[in-house]
Amino acid sequence: MSPSTRLLLTVLFCAAASAAQAQTPAKETAVNCKGPFKALLEASNAEKRGVTLFFNGQSLSGIVTACHDDGRIEMRSQQFSKVVVLADRIDAAAM
Repeated sequence: MSPSTRLLLTVLFCAAASAAQAQTPAKETAVNCKGPFKALLEASNAEKRGVTLFFNGQSLSGIVTACHDDGRIEMRSQQFSKVVVLADRIDAAAM
């Protein structure tokens, strides 16, 4: 690898790292979830721990980022930056 290529890669890496740091969201506030899985969903948000939701034979793992009054639960995971789940569709939850 030539020195100019190495320098270009270093500059690109530093630019990407500073852009990622600038996009870091402000501190999230505590959520107020409703329903039978309230304790697990709120603990996932407060402790930044993953929770697995089971519905219709499928499972979804992630961290709860928000709960809405209309029954929507927002999550994020390594695979998806934002997932929205309807609380009334959840069959089980595990942490």
